[in-house]
Amino acid sequence: MNYKSEKQEYITLLNVLSAFAVVFLHTNNCFWTFSTERYWITANIIESVMYFAVPVFFMITGATLIDYRERYSTKEYFKKRFWKTVFPFLVWSILSPILSTLRLGGSLSDLTLIGFINGTLNTTFSVYWFFVPLFCIYAAIPLFAAVPKERRKAIFSYLAIICFLVNSLIPFIFQLLPWGITLSNSWDISVGREYLLYVLAGYLLHNYEIKKPARYAIYALALAGLMLHMCGTYFASMEAGYIDQRYKGYCNVPATLYSVGIFLLVQQISPWLMKCKPLKRVVSFLHSYTFGIYLLHWHLVLFIANGLNLNVYSIIYRLGFPFVLIGLCVGIVYLLRKIPVIRRIVP
Repeated sequence: MNYKSEKQEYITLLNVLSAFAVVFLHTNNCFWTFSTERYWITANIIESVMYFAVPVFFMITGATLIDYRERYSTKEYFKKRFWKTVFPFLVWSILSPILSTLRLGGSLSDLTLIGFINGTLNTTFSVYWFFVPLFCIYAAIPLFAAVPKERRKAIFSYLAIICFLVNSLIPFIFQLLPWGITLSNSWDISVGREYLLYVLAGYLLHNYEIKKPARYAIYALALAGLMLHMCGTYFASMEAGYIDQRYKGYCNVPATLYSVGIFLLVQQISPWLMKCKPLKRVVSFLHSYTFGIYLLHWHLVLFIANGLNLNVYSIIYRLGFPFVLIGLCVGIVYLLRKIPVIRRIVP
């Protein structure tokens, strides 16, 4: 297997793992109902372990798109982004309030044009908030692509370090200290909220070798990030009597350390994992459905879990239902892709 093929395989595996993680996060939504009961303890563990999903998606974007000029023009780049993400986002943002209204037994006449526009721009109808920072990143990527390749390692590393310090580390330290100091949004160094760090980190990890000592250091920091997120949230929440979010946030220190470590770990172990032919076939098959899974799964959670009155606090539901959900999403996407025009909304 050549190096280029191995690089593509680990990206494919990361895409599938992140899609699974997103589904687990949303079927574990009981985490947001704080309790001292056992369900919340396991919910906190699941939430923390699966938290890498969104950051890794942004890292994949940096790894795969900053070099787009090697494959096609900027015009083609934006054309591909529109049909692959912008168009489906617009359609599903329109469908989401319709589906929600039907699910709740409301009247479609209550929906207004202004409501649709506001809901789409502010992603208030569904879990599609991810698209807004993603589109900002898409718009900025041609600027990063214009940086000469021989200067990217130094420039991107500098930007990633500055982003981590200003957007993550300093605010995290301040919120843990009793001084009452917070940084305003004016201090953010961001493209697509604060997700620029992940885009740059994804590119750097994808294109430059990380020596073994540095890899082990990143893994240690990743484990520290996971434990800080999990244990910090648990103990602080138990003391406060509500969910203490000082250790949460996709761009916060715990999630940053953990997500970068997950990306690097999968990159390193993917060549060995993908030697297992059954696993490789499953991953390759699911890869083409990951975007459809993201678009559909939340609606199915609401329709099925609420419609069947499932016990969403049950550990069996939270660990088992994601696999059922993914199977349903794959089946629905497969059928939708058989319909002309409609296939455009589940690319």
